[in-house]
Amino acid sequence: MTQQIFAKPTPSVLDQYASLRWQIACLEAKLKEIEPMAIAQALDILGNGKAANGKQIVYRTDTADITLQLRTDKPKPEDHPDLEFLKETIEIEAQKAQRQNSQKIAQVKKEIMVLEAHLVGLMQTDDGLEYVAEYEEKVRELTTKKPILSVKLK
Repeated sequence: MTQQIFAKPTPSVLDQYASLRWQIACLEAKLKEIEPMAIAQALDILGNGKAANGKQIVYRTDTADITLQLRTDKPKPEDHPDLEFLKETIEIEAQKAQRQNSQKIAQVKKEIMVLEAHLVGLMQTDDGLEYVAEYEEKVRELTTKKPILSVKLK
């Protein structure tokens, strides 16, 4: 009786890449799931004065320090009726001001355009313009297409 051994084909680099991307997606989903519980635990640690350094490091290992940070989260007008109303009122008032001052606004815009053109002229020399053209040409020459992988996880 002859015994046959079938070798498992080694996975290709693309197989490994897809597998790793899948693992990352799974880990990110798990992180998203447990993050609120971890934040609650971190707040509890800070509330009890048990932070690792007496400040905001709430957990420390040889490989990681977890710090509780508080980020400012500004409200969105569409989520708060009062803010939405005030935002709309501000826009109405801005439109009213633009109508009432349309001639003055047009004159100021014209003056700004003239001054900007004058400023551009003052900030450039013939040599500078040549360098700009040379720079843009060099950028075109050095521009390449870099291959990247797009992975759609199922």
